[in-house]
Amino acid sequence: MKKIYILLIAASLTACTESKENKLEEIAALSQSEAMGKSEGLAQLAQLHKEYGMIYNDAQANEYLYSAGQYYFYENNLEEAKPLLTLYISRDDSTDLFRNAAINLATAHRKDANFLAADELISEVLKKELPTPAQWQDVIKIYEEKIKAKSDINPKDYERLSLSYTAVGRFNDATNSLNQAINDFPTYEKRANLLYRAGFVCWEYARDTPKAKEFYEKFLTEYPNDERASEVKQILNTGMLEMSDEAILEMLKARAK
Repeated sequence: MKKIYILLIAASLTACTESKENKLEEIAALSQSEAMGKSEGLAQLAQLHKEYGMIYNDAQANEYLYSAGQYYFYENNLEEAKPLLTLYISRDDSTDLFRNAAINLATAHRKDANFLAADELISEVLKKELPTPAQWQDVIKIYEEKIKAKSDINPKDYERLSLSYTAVGRFNDATNSLNQAINDFPTYEKRANLLYRAGFVCWEYARDTPKAKEFYEKFLTEYPNDERASEVKQILNTGMLEMSDEAILEMLKARAK
């Protein structure tokens, strides 16, 4: 009986291997055919990638799963794309493909007004790798629409939006986003961070000295005992806001002697 059981397992494994090889051969043949120049051929290839990726769980399967998910996403077939991208990112979180899949999946959730799921995905992305310039635009849309929809808004939404605006060079929008959070959430436990960052964005990026001074002075007035208070006092009292980077560096070098 034991030998029969072993033989059955061996036969099953052989059948699976042959089936796998057949699927790979079918995919390879289609990929090299003239059908790739037509939309029907691309749709057929996506279907084969989907089938292979959902059956198997090796590196090749993950690659095909990603390809199929991306294909359906860009075809605006979100009902097909979402489960494939979800399955893919559950398997692979170590490459830029994870970032691409996660941001596209977050975008799909945004279109469904599922902002909680979208936010969770963006948080995972930012822990691993920064988005590309084009992807930052996708992130901006997620948080702009979340805020517009008044969907459980919190200060971190404005912080995330400010980060995204800064990444694409929209510095005034970045400052305005932080200022909105400052005004709308007076009891936020990290409100001091918002004021400090708003001052820094105005100074370092927007080059808006008067606005930077306004935020820094507000920071000192409201949070005089913050651990960064001495730093902000130095910035204001030494005229660093009006100095060039080179002049600031020379001043600091002189103080260090």
